[in-house]
Amino acid sequence: MRESYRPRIFARTPSTQPVAGRSWYRIEARAGADGAVESIEVLIYDEISIWGITAAQFINDFKAIDDGKSPVTLAINSPGGDIFDGFALNGWAQRLGDRLTARIDGLAASAASVIAVGASRVVIGQSAMMMIHNPWTFAYGEADDLRKTADMMDKARDSIIAAYQRKATAIDAAELVVMLDEETWLSADEAVALGLADAIAETAANIRACRGATGLLARFKHPPKALLDAAEETGDETEPPAEEHDPPPENDLPPAEDPAQIAARAARAAARIAQACLKAGVPELSEVLIMNTNLTDDAAVTAETGRVQAVRDLCATARLPELATDYIKSGLSAEAVRARLFDKLIVNAGREIDNKEPVVTGNPKTKASNPNHTEIYAARKGKKGA
Repeated sequence: MRESYRPRIFARTPSTQPVAGRSWYRIEARAGADGAVESIEVLIYDEISIWGITAAQFINDFKAIDDGKSPVTLAINSPGGDIFDGFALNGWAQRLGDRLTARIDGLAASAASVIAVGASRVVIGQSAMMMIHNPWTFAYGEADDLRKTADMMDKARDSIIAAYQRKATAIDAAELVVMLDEETWLSADEAVALGLADAIAETAANIRACRGATGLLARFKHPPKALLDAAEETGDETEPPAEEHDPPPENDLPPAEDPAQIAARAARAAARIAQACLKAGVPELSEVLIMNTNLTDDAAVTAETGRVQAVRDLCATARLPELATDYIKSGLSAEAVRARLFDKLIVNAGREIDNKEPVVTGNPKTKASNPNHTEIYAARKGKKGA
């Protein structure tokens, strides 16, 4: 019996490919003069639940450092992620009660906003933003699978609305539905006015994009220009800013691409990746690869589809097709997979290339022997004299 497909539901937009082993959160305990824990700071500065690091692992890591009484600050600058893990962290935030203050440093979008509103107190930076919208997923399967997925999406949206209403009790559900449908970007003042945030931070900071957000924000319906400009900056926070150059003349600026054209191009790119996964025999990986590929970059999409097929072909040639799924999901290049397969087939197996004549054992009916040069020469001479 075929296993039922259970999709993950994300923020509407797929993400760029993350660095292997990267975590989307950091938890730090700050000690006082006596060495005892004085406060705990949690930073979510990336896409939530990327590459298999789940809310369950986050909660376990937090429990390992939490003393059960210290105040906790949750700093957020995230474009969102897995909505079900967002729900889990919303519950985690509620359980901490008055100990937890959520601080929106840059952006709390989609699942990240769901986490933020679970806090007892939400403080938002003067230039920070909150974005709310409908959940997004990628589905495949039979008609019944797609209907079940659509039903799940509706239930996920209902849960999102309930999370927002718990924090902002004055917002009507019908009003929230409209805001979700329209993908609403809220300034600090608007978030406080609606009740989704409690206060605006006194210290204002320049808005900057979330880690790994380059190419992602452009695929939202209408992201603020300030965030798009910040996303163009290279590197992480620890890297020096790029060298400044004079802007090109106004007449030389390329025309801005229409959001509808961007969305259509991203949809075509997603279909290409899904088709490549289906052809490679790994349709279950379509979702994660689409979520982790810059769909607005044609070169990135072409490289990803080629990588999927190349990895699958290498594993099939090595007669280890069962390894293809993990290799593709891990983002390994064809060269890296080739090296790993060589290691498995030759080094780990202790095999050596042996071109010696095989030894015949037992008592076979036919026995291999070395060629008799005299007999061969005589036979050839006899044929010539015939």
